[in-house]
Amino acid sequence: MSPTLEHDAPSARPRFRVERRFLEVHGVRRTLRLVRFDEGWLASVDTPEGPTFGADRSPYLAASRALEPLGIELSGVIELVGSVAG
Repeated sequence: MSPTLEHDAPSARPRFRVERRFLEVHGVRRTLRLVRFDEGWLASVDTPEGPTFGADRSPYLAASRALEPLGIELSGVIELVGSVAG
């Protein structure tokens, strides 16, 4: 009997990918999570007041929206996010 390869159905494969970036805000290390979906990006950062979120087709704008409440400007976001896998 020979082994057979089984593949997941396309509907069973994850339709998202997560990337993480780390930054320090006022002496506290924070994690920026970037989640890639077919339609765009969702970004989130945990804060003492709860998570911040941002969504956009651009990872930079999604991250900017999530980091704006922490006082991070777009130029800092672009440097932090850097290159993302398409």
